[in-house]
Amino acid sequence: MNSILLVSNAISNGIAIFKPLYWLFGKCMEFLMGVLGNQYFLAIVIFTLATRLLLLPLNIKQQQTMARTTRLQPKIQKIQNKYPDPRDRNKLNQEMQELYAREGHNPMNMGCGPMLFQMVFLMGIIGIIYYPLAYVIGIPDFNDNSQAIYDAVYPIYQNIVGDERITYFQLELLQNFDSYKEVLMESFPKLFTAEKCEAISVYREGMNLFGLDMTAFPHWKDGVIMVFPILCLVTSLGSSVVSTIIQKKNNPAAGQQMASMMMMMMLMMPFFSFYISFKVPAAVGFYWIISNIVAILQQLFIFKQYPPRKTQARLMIENTIERRSREENVKKIK
Repeated sequence: MNSILLVSNAISNGIAIFKPLYWLFGKCMEFLMGVLGNQYFLAIVIFTLATRLLLLPLNIKQQQTMARTTRLQPKIQKIQNKYPDPRDRNKLNQEMQELYAREGHNPMNMGCGPMLFQMVFLMGIIGIIYYPLAYVIGIPDFNDNSQAIYDAVYPIYQNIVGDERITYFQLELLQNFDSYKEVLMESFPKLFTAEKCEAISVYREGMNLFGLDMTAFPHWKDGVIMVFPILCLVTSLGSSVVSTIIQKKNNPAAGQQMASMMMMMMLMMPFFSFYISFKVPAAVGFYWIISNIVAILQQLFIFKQYPPRKTQARLMIENTIERRSREENVKKIK
Protein backbone atom coordinates (compact mmCIF):
# COMPACT_ATOMS: atom_id res chain seq x y z
CA MET A 1 0.00 0.00 0.00
CA ASN A 2 2.87 2.40 0.77
CA SER A 3 4.19 1.90 -2.77
CA ILE A 4 0.78 2.88 -4.12
CA LEU A 5 0.83 6.07 -2.07
CA LEU A 6 4.38 6.93 -3.13
CA VAL A 7 3.64 6.44 -6.81
CA SER A 8 0.53 8.58 -6.54
CA ASN A 9 2.76 11.46 -5.38
CA ALA A 10 4.41 11.62 -8.80
CA ILE A 11 3.27 13.58 -11.84
CA SER A 12 3.63 10.37 -13.87
CA ASN A 13 -0.12 9.79 -13.51
CA GLY A 14 0.07 6.32 -11.98
CA ILE A 15 1.87 3.01 -12.36
CA ALA A 16 2.48 2.21 -16.00
CA ILE A 17 1.35 -1.42 -15.79
CA PHE A 18 -2.04 -0.34 -14.41
CA LYS A 19 -2.72 2.45 -16.92
CA PRO A 20 -4.90 0.20 -19.14
CA LEU A 21 -6.90 -0.57 -15.99
CA TYR A 22 -7.20 3.15 -15.19
CA TRP A 23 -8.45 3.75 -18.73
CA LEU A 24 -11.01 0.92 -18.52
CA PHE A 25 -12.30 2.02 -15.11
CA GLY A 26 -12.32 5.63 -16.26
CA LYS A 27 -14.54 4.77 -19.23
CA CYS A 28 -16.87 2.76 -16.97
CA MET A 29 -17.05 5.63 -14.49
CA GLU A 30 -17.69 8.15 -17.28
CA PHE A 31 -20.54 5.98 -18.58
CA LEU A 32 -22.09 5.41 -15.16
CA MET A 33 -21.91 9.09 -14.20
CA GLY A 34 -23.58 9.98 -17.49
CA VAL A 35 -26.38 7.48 -16.84
CA LEU A 36 -26.73 8.44 -13.16
CA GLY A 37 -26.71 12.20 -13.65
CA ASN A 38 -23.18 12.82 -12.29
CA GLN A 39 -23.86 10.79 -9.11
CA TYR A 40 -20.19 9.95 -8.49
CA PHE A 41 -20.62 7.99 -5.29
CA LEU A 42 -23.60 6.02 -6.55
CA ALA A 43 -21.33 4.96 -9.42
CA ILE A 44 -18.71 3.82 -6.86
CA VAL A 45 -21.38 1.76 -5.06
CA ILE A 46 -22.41 0.09 -8.33
CA PHE A 47 -18.75 -0.64 -9.10
CA THR A 48 -18.34 -2.29 -5.71
CA LEU A 49 -21.50 -4.38 -5.99
CA ALA A 50 -20.48 -5.54 -9.47
CA THR A 51 -17.06 -6.60 -8.18
CA ARG A 52 -18.52 -8.57 -5.29
CA LEU A 53 -20.95 -10.31 -7.61
CA LEU A 54 -18.02 -11.31 -9.84
CA LEU A 55 -16.20 -12.64 -6.77
CA LEU A 56 -19.19 -14.58 -5.46
CA PRO A 57 -18.44 -17.85 -7.33
CA LEU A 58 -14.83 -17.74 -6.10
CA ASN A 59 -15.95 -17.13 -2.52
CA ILE A 60 -18.43 -20.01 -2.72
CA LYS A 61 -15.62 -22.23 -4.03
CA GLN A 62 -13.47 -21.18 -1.07
CA GLN A 63 -16.30 -22.07 1.32
CA GLN A 64 -16.60 -25.52 -0.22
CA THR A 65 -12.83 -26.06 -0.05
CA MET A 66 -12.83 -25.09 3.63
CA ALA A 67 -15.66 -27.54 4.28
CA ARG A 68 -13.73 -30.30 2.51
CA THR A 69 -10.62 -29.51 4.57
CA THR A 70 -12.69 -29.66 7.77
CA ARG A 71 -14.10 -33.04 6.81
CA LEU A 72 -10.58 -34.37 6.23
CA GLN A 73 -9.22 -32.90 9.47
CA PRO A 74 -9.41 -36.18 11.50
CA LYS A 75 -7.51 -38.06 8.76
CA ILE A 76 -4.95 -35.27 8.51
CA GLN A 77 -4.38 -35.33 12.28
CA LYS A 78 -4.03 -39.11 12.19
CA ILE A 79 -1.24 -38.84 9.61
CA GLN A 80 0.43 -36.03 11.57
CA ASN A 81 0.34 -38.14 14.75
CA LYS A 82 1.81 -41.05 12.81
CA TYR A 83 4.90 -39.01 11.90
CA PRO A 84 5.70 -36.70 14.84
CA ASP A 85 9.45 -36.83 14.12
CA PRO A 86 10.60 -33.92 11.90
CA ARG A 87 12.94 -36.38 10.15
CA ASP A 88 9.87 -38.13 8.76
CA ARG A 89 8.64 -34.96 7.08
CA ASN A 90 8.96 -36.48 3.60
CA LYS A 91 6.84 -39.51 4.55
CA LEU A 92 4.24 -37.22 6.13
CA ASN A 93 4.06 -35.06 3.01
CA GLN A 94 3.80 -38.13 0.80
CA GLU A 95 0.87 -39.58 2.76
CA MET A 96 -0.81 -36.19 2.84
CA GLN A 97 -0.53 -35.93 -0.96
CA GLU A 98 -1.92 -39.46 -1.32
CA LEU A 99 -4.84 -38.55 0.95
CA TYR A 100 -5.61 -35.42 -1.10
CA ALA A 101 -5.36 -37.44 -4.32
CA ARG A 102 -7.79 -40.09 -3.02
CA GLU A 103 -10.24 -37.47 -1.86
CA GLY A 104 -9.87 -35.28 -4.94
CA HIS A 105 -8.97 -32.34 -2.73
CA ASN A 106 -6.60 -29.46 -3.44
CA PRO A 107 -6.05 -27.27 -0.34
CA MET A 108 -4.45 -24.61 -2.55
CA ASN A 109 -7.92 -23.88 -3.98
CA MET A 110 -8.54 -21.87 -0.81
CA GLY A 111 -5.89 -19.49 -2.22
CA CYS A 112 -5.91 -15.74 -2.48
CA GLY A 113 -7.69 -15.28 -5.81
CA PRO A 114 -10.51 -13.10 -4.45
CA MET A 115 -8.04 -11.02 -2.44
CA LEU A 116 -5.83 -10.44 -5.49
CA PHE A 117 -8.90 -9.51 -7.54
CA GLN A 118 -9.92 -7.00 -4.87
CA MET A 119 -6.41 -5.49 -4.86
CA VAL A 120 -6.50 -5.09 -8.65
CA PHE A 121 -9.93 -3.50 -8.36
CA LEU A 122 -8.63 -1.18 -5.64
CA MET A 123 -5.82 -0.08 -7.95
CA GLY A 124 -8.41 0.77 -10.60
CA ILE A 125 -10.46 2.76 -8.07
CA ILE A 126 -7.37 4.62 -6.87
CA GLY A 127 -6.53 5.37 -10.49
CA ILE A 128 -9.84 7.06 -11.24
CA ILE A 129 -9.79 8.95 -7.94
CA TYR A 130 -6.19 10.19 -8.20
CA TYR A 131 -6.09 10.73 -11.97
CA PRO A 132 -9.61 11.79 -13.07
CA LEU A 133 -8.51 14.40 -15.60
CA ALA A 134 -6.60 11.86 -17.65
CA TYR A 135 -8.81 8.79 -17.29
CA VAL A 136 -12.39 9.84 -16.48
CA ILE A 137 -12.78 13.26 -18.05
CA GLY A 138 -10.37 12.12 -20.74
CA ILE A 139 -8.34 15.24 -21.48
CA PRO A 140 -6.29 14.22 -24.57
CA ASP A 141 -2.51 14.02 -24.14
CA PHE A 142 -2.76 15.13 -20.50
CA ASN A 143 -0.09 12.65 -19.39
CA ASP A 144 2.36 13.79 -22.07
CA ASN A 145 1.94 17.44 -21.04
CA SER A 146 1.66 16.95 -17.28
CA GLN A 147 5.07 18.47 -16.48
CA ALA A 148 4.34 21.57 -18.57
CA ILE A 149 0.92 21.89 -16.92
CA TYR A 150 2.57 21.54 -13.51
CA ASP A 151 5.04 24.32 -14.31
CA ALA A 152 2.21 26.60 -15.51
CA VAL A 153 0.03 26.25 -12.42
CA TYR A 154 2.74 26.05 -9.76
CA PRO A 155 3.07 29.86 -9.28
CA ILE A 156 -0.67 30.01 -8.57
CA TYR A 157 -0.34 27.04 -6.21
CA GLN A 158 2.40 28.91 -4.32
CA ASN A 159 0.02 31.82 -3.75
CA ILE A 160 -2.59 29.38 -2.35
CA VAL A 161 -0.42 27.05 -0.25
CA GLY A 162 3.17 28.26 -0.21
CA ASP A 163 6.50 26.83 -1.37
CA GLU A 164 5.55 23.17 -1.30
CA ARG A 165 5.57 20.54 -3.99
CA ILE A 166 2.17 19.51 -5.39
CA THR A 167 1.96 15.93 -4.21
CA TYR A 168 -1.35 14.84 -5.79
CA PHE A 169 -1.29 16.79 -9.00
CA GLN A 170 -4.60 15.98 -10.70
CA LEU A 171 -6.45 16.16 -7.38
CA GLU A 172 -4.98 19.60 -6.76
CA LEU A 173 -6.13 20.76 -10.20
CA LEU A 174 -9.58 19.39 -9.44
CA GLN A 175 -9.78 20.91 -5.93
CA ASN A 176 -8.80 24.42 -7.00
CA PHE A 177 -9.82 24.35 -10.65
CA ASP A 178 -11.44 27.80 -10.54
CA SER A 179 -8.02 29.27 -9.63
CA TYR A 180 -6.21 27.43 -12.42
CA LYS A 181 -8.87 27.53 -15.13
CA GLU A 182 -7.83 30.77 -16.85
CA VAL A 183 -4.13 29.94 -17.14
CA LEU A 184 -4.88 26.39 -18.27
CA MET A 185 -7.22 27.54 -21.04
CA GLU A 186 -4.73 30.17 -22.15
CA SER A 187 -1.61 27.97 -22.04
CA PHE A 188 -3.18 24.71 -23.27
CA PRO A 189 -6.16 25.65 -25.44
CA LYS A 190 -6.23 22.27 -27.23
CA LEU A 191 -6.34 20.34 -23.94
CA PHE A 192 -8.51 22.58 -21.78
CA THR A 193 -11.27 23.50 -24.17
CA ALA A 194 -14.49 25.14 -22.95
CA GLU A 195 -16.18 21.73 -23.17
CA LYS A 196 -13.51 20.00 -21.09
CA CYS A 197 -13.48 22.79 -18.52
CA GLU A 198 -17.24 22.47 -18.13
CA ALA A 199 -16.83 18.70 -17.72
CA ILE A 200 -14.24 19.27 -14.98
CA SER A 201 -16.57 21.67 -13.13
CA VAL A 202 -19.46 19.20 -13.31
CA TYR A 203 -17.21 16.35 -12.18
CA ARG A 204 -15.95 18.53 -9.31
CA GLU A 205 -19.53 19.05 -8.10
CA GLY A 206 -20.07 15.28 -8.10
CA MET A 207 -17.10 14.84 -5.76
CA ASN A 208 -19.06 16.47 -2.94
CA LEU A 209 -21.03 14.20 -0.63
CA PHE A 210 -23.44 15.80 1.85
CA GLY A 211 -21.49 19.03 1.45
CA LEU A 212 -18.11 17.36 2.12
CA ASP A 213 -15.24 17.64 -0.36
CA MET A 214 -14.31 14.01 -0.97
CA THR A 215 -11.09 14.91 -2.77
CA ALA A 216 -9.77 16.14 0.59
CA PHE A 217 -7.63 14.04 2.93
CA PRO A 218 -9.21 13.45 6.35
CA HIS A 219 -7.56 15.10 9.32
CA TRP A 220 -8.40 15.22 13.03
CA LYS A 221 -8.95 18.98 12.75
CA ASP A 222 -11.43 18.67 9.87
CA GLY A 223 -14.45 17.70 11.98
CA VAL A 224 -17.22 15.91 10.09
CA ILE A 225 -15.01 14.36 7.39
CA MET A 226 -13.39 12.29 10.18
CA VAL A 227 -16.48 10.09 9.99
CA PHE A 228 -14.95 8.29 6.98
CA PRO A 229 -11.80 6.96 8.72
CA ILE A 230 -13.95 6.01 11.71
CA LEU A 231 -16.44 4.15 9.51
CA CYS A 232 -13.51 2.48 7.72
CA LEU A 233 -12.34 1.16 11.09
CA VAL A 234 -15.80 0.09 12.27
CA THR A 235 -16.83 -1.66 9.04
CA SER A 236 -13.42 -3.31 8.66
CA LEU A 237 -13.64 -4.61 12.24
CA GLY A 238 -17.16 -5.84 11.50
CA SER A 239 -15.98 -7.70 8.41
CA SER A 240 -13.06 -9.25 10.33
CA VAL A 241 -15.29 -10.33 13.22
CA VAL A 242 -17.86 -11.94 10.91
CA SER A 243 -15.09 -13.68 8.94
CA THR A 244 -13.47 -15.00 12.13
CA ILE A 245 -16.76 -16.32 13.54
CA ILE A 246 -17.57 -18.07 10.26
CA GLN A 247 -14.09 -19.62 10.06
CA LYS A 248 -14.41 -20.98 13.60
CA LYS A 249 -17.78 -22.52 12.78
CA ASN A 250 -16.45 -23.96 9.55
CA ASN A 251 -13.40 -25.47 11.22
CA PRO A 252 -13.57 -25.49 15.06
CA ALA A 253 -10.32 -27.43 15.42
CA ALA A 254 -8.34 -25.00 13.33
CA GLY A 255 -10.06 -22.11 15.07
CA GLN A 256 -8.76 -23.29 18.47
CA GLN A 257 -5.23 -23.81 17.17
CA MET A 258 -5.06 -20.43 15.45
CA ALA A 259 -7.14 -18.35 17.88
CA SER A 260 -4.34 -15.93 18.82
CA MET A 261 -3.19 -15.48 15.21
CA MET A 262 -6.75 -14.89 14.00
CA MET A 263 -7.32 -12.36 16.78
CA MET A 264 -4.14 -10.50 15.81
CA MET A 265 -5.14 -10.38 12.15
CA MET A 266 -8.68 -9.38 13.08
CA LEU A 267 -7.35 -6.31 14.90
CA MET A 268 -4.31 -5.49 12.74
CA MET A 269 -5.99 -5.09 9.34
CA PRO A 270 -8.83 -2.77 10.47
CA PHE A 271 -6.42 -0.47 12.31
CA PHE A 272 -4.08 -0.51 9.31
CA SER A 273 -7.04 0.54 7.14
CA PHE A 274 -7.82 3.27 9.68
CA TYR A 275 -4.26 4.58 9.44
CA ILE A 276 -4.17 4.46 5.62
CA SER A 277 -7.55 6.23 5.39
CA PHE A 278 -5.74 9.42 6.49
CA LYS A 279 -3.24 9.03 3.64
CA VAL A 280 -5.78 8.83 0.82
CA PRO A 281 -8.70 11.04 -0.31
CA ALA A 282 -11.98 10.58 1.55
CA ALA A 283 -13.41 9.09 -1.67
CA VAL A 284 -11.10 6.07 -1.26
CA GLY A 285 -12.29 5.69 2.34
CA PHE A 286 -15.87 5.78 1.06
CA TYR A 287 -15.08 2.91 -1.31
CA TRP A 288 -13.57 0.87 1.55
CA ILE A 289 -16.65 1.46 3.70
CA ILE A 290 -19.02 0.28 0.97
CA SER A 291 -16.74 -2.65 0.16
CA ASN A 292 -16.65 -3.74 3.84
CA ILE A 293 -20.42 -3.53 4.20
CA VAL A 294 -20.99 -5.55 1.03
CA ALA A 295 -18.34 -8.07 2.18
CA ILE A 296 -20.19 -8.58 5.49
CA LEU A 297 -23.51 -9.15 3.70
CA GLN A 298 -21.84 -11.51 1.21
CA GLN A 299 -20.19 -13.58 3.96
CA LEU A 300 -23.49 -13.92 5.81
CA PHE A 301 -25.28 -14.89 2.58
CA ILE A 302 -22.71 -17.58 1.72
CA PHE A 303 -22.75 -18.94 5.27
CA LYS A 304 -26.54 -19.18 5.24
CA GLN A 305 -26.79 -20.70 1.77
CA TYR A 306 -23.81 -23.06 2.20
CA PRO A 307 -23.72 -23.98 5.92
CA PRO A 308 -20.66 -26.09 6.89
CA ARG A 309 -22.50 -29.26 7.95
CA LYS A 310 -24.71 -29.42 4.86
CA THR A 311 -21.75 -28.64 2.62
CA GLN A 312 -19.64 -31.35 4.27
CA ALA A 313 -22.49 -33.89 3.96
CA ARG A 314 -22.96 -33.05 0.29
CA LEU A 315 -19.22 -33.35 -0.35
CA MET A 316 -19.15 -36.72 1.42
CA ILE A 317 -21.94 -38.03 -0.82
CA GLU A 318 -20.20 -36.66 -3.92
CA ASN A 319 -16.90 -38.26 -2.91
CA THR A 320 -18.59 -41.60 -2.21
CA ILE A 321 -20.25 -41.59 -5.63
CA GLU A 322 -16.98 -40.60 -7.30
CA ARG A 323 -15.02 -43.31 -5.44
CA ARG A 324 -17.51 -46.02 -6.36
CA SER A 325 -17.43 -44.86 -9.97
CA ARG A 326 -13.63 -45.19 -10.02
CA GLU A 327 -13.86 -48.66 -8.46
CA GLU A 328 -16.38 -49.76 -11.08
CA ASN A 329 -14.15 -48.48 -13.86
CA VAL A 330 -11.20 -50.42 -12.42
CA LYS A 331 -13.31 -53.61 -12.30
CA LYS A 332 -14.31 -53.15 -15.93
CA ILE A 333 -10.69 -52.70 -16.99
CA LYS A 334 -9.72 -55.92 -15.18
